[in-house]
Amino acid sequence: MKAKGFTLLELLVAMAIFATAGMAIMQASSAHIRSLSQLDDLTIASYIAANQMQLAMLDNEWPGKENTQGELEMANRSWLWRQQRSKLTDDDLRLVKISVSLAQTPDQVLYQLQSYKGKPGA
Repeated sequence: MKAKGFTLLELLVAMAIFATAGMAIMQASSAHIRSLSQLDDLTIASYIAANQMQLAMLDNEWPGKENTQGELEMANRSWLWRQQRSKLTDDDLRLVKISVSLAQTPDQVLYQLQSYKGKPGA
């Protein structure tokens, strides 16, 4: 009479295969969670840049060449924004560039937005 069932070797091989598959699934899900976090940061940074650009465009004063910056709280995190203004060859236009980063890593710009502002009444 032949015994039915798995041998110890077969069980060890099956467990090794399942362990390898489990590790691959864990690594894939970990990478997915990291990318979601980065996408969240990028989305919030784009909102901040768009808000600051709208404030710059709605400002009735003609911008000089001075740069401004500020810090704000959004989504339970501190963010740093910088506004750079550049003079162009056309004296009636200014280049406005907004950069956004997390306050804890100010040198790592997450999002940048630029636009042109025309001189009022020109």
